[in-house]
Amino acid sequence: MTAQTLCEALDAACGRWPTRPALSFRGRHTTYGELGRQVDALAAAYRRMEIARGDRVVCQLSNRPEHLVAAFAAWRCGAVHVGAHPQLTARELSTLVGLTGAVLLVHEPAGDEGDPLATLARDHPRLRLFPAEGAAGEGSVAGVLAGADAGTPPPPGNAVDGPSPEDAAALLVTSGSTGKPKLPMGFHGRLAASWTGLARGLGLGPDDVHLAHLPLAHGFGLMLATAGLLGGGRVLLVERFSPAEVLESVGREGVTVLHGSAAHFRLLLDRLDPALHDLRSLRVGVASASAFPIPLLRAMLQGLGMTIMMMYGSSEGVGVATTDPDEILMGSVGRPEPGSVAIVDGRRRPVAAGAPGEIAFSRAVFPVRYWSGPEGGQPRSVTRGWYYTGDLGRIDPDGRLFVLGRVQHRINRGGSKVDPAEVEAALLGCAGVAEAAVIGTPHPVLGETVCAIVVPSAGPAPTLSGVRAELAGLLAAYKLPEALRIVPAIPRSLLGKVDVERLRAEVLETAGA
Repeated sequence: MTAQTLCEALDAACGRWPTRPALSFRGRHTTYGELGRQVDALAAAYRRMEIARGDRVVCQLSNRPEHLVAAFAAWRCGAVHVGAHPQLTARELSTLVGLTGAVLLVHEPAGDEGDPLATLARDHPRLRLFPAEGAAGEGSVAGVLAGADAGTPPPPGNAVDGPSPEDAAALLVTSGSTGKPKLPMGFHGRLAASWTGLARGLGLGPDDVHLAHLPLAHGFGLMLATAGLLGGGRVLLVERFSPAEVLESVGREGVTVLHGSAAHFRLLLDRLDPALHDLRSLRVGVASASAFPIPLLRAMLQGLGMTIMMMYGSSEGVGVATTDPDEILMGSVGRPEPGSVAIVDGRRRPVAAGAPGEIAFSRAVFPVRYWSGPEGGQPRSVTRGWYYTGDLGRIDPDGRLFVLGRVQHRINRGGSKVDPAEVEAALLGCAGVAEAAVIGTPHPVLGETVCAIVVPSAGPAPTLSGVRAELAGLLAAYKLPEALRIVPAIPRSLLGKVDVERLRAEVLETAGA
């Protein structure tokens, strides 16, 4: 029987391959049978915490087994999983908790710096804080899982119905949360069908070994790791991406499935030494999250010797993909179903065939629903009209879609999206800053890095190190400026908006000189 929910899909995998390894982390292996028992134990602990159907559970864990166990345990209770990037500051995390109305935060140990947790306790006194480790018994996730690993059956929890296919499974945070990000909702039935379908499309099976270095806190990383589990493979979790470690792990662990962005694959190819690294086990991988230059794609197909699925999509659940090497080497992301994708102009009117414009997905084909807040009643549902991506693209006469960039300015730092307006607003609070603008500047590995352009106020001019120090408590690390330019004036349009293209040209010209 086809699984209708993510819980049913995991149960099917655990029942079919109970003795096979499901997760590997720091030399420790967890079988599918053990994974199932851990999920049951943590779900029972959640129920005793009175986590109920529909409650939101924020999980701010790195790429470790507890993150996946926590997600499945929330789903087992009918709760909604919300992934949070481990680098979010206390303010960003507090905003996310407020937007989602979360009742529980699963977090890394506080260590010597407990300020983020103190901020959350002050801002959200009803929020329960649940550390990944550090306390025995049910005082931490590790304590609960230790009991499950010892074979101790979990104490009975409150009787709770499992989720239905129509229930929300996840809120997929689309951006940093100091502003008000959109929170697309993923539902059990659709995610189970989509993620098991991805496993079938890639031919994933119990003999596969997946190297999971993409953040589980992001929908893309969670999707790929879960698809690997639903296919019966072994997921090798990596906390931080290191080209040397990844290349060594492929040969040592027999990795068959490897995903990544353009930055990841470029770093791997730059570090690859055929005399040292054995990549013969590689079979397939998904390339997404950023633009891929054709020379890089050619090098990937030749140097890695694996089938590549080029995927383009968003957390809203829209997407197009292809594994055709000819299409990939043309720069195409695949052929969407007729009528499912349109290219429109600035007034959102269809453009001529082959002309560039904004990429839009039909909501009749790709329904989109957003979380509208804990007091907003039912989630907002948009099933008619079009979802406008903000991406620039074109469709050729044969129906192939090409992604050309962003319609509006946004920085793509190695797959992590940075909103310039957010960084600009933070810069204006720094000492010595009168005006500020933020642009992305080209980088050979990351694609773009964050460059701050500042008009100084009276007194000493700001420095890069000083600005980074002031912003460190406000912005996640990947949003911090990596270059600082002091200018007498920032070019603006007649309406007072920053002239981004002129500013970028001036900065790049100065850098080149």
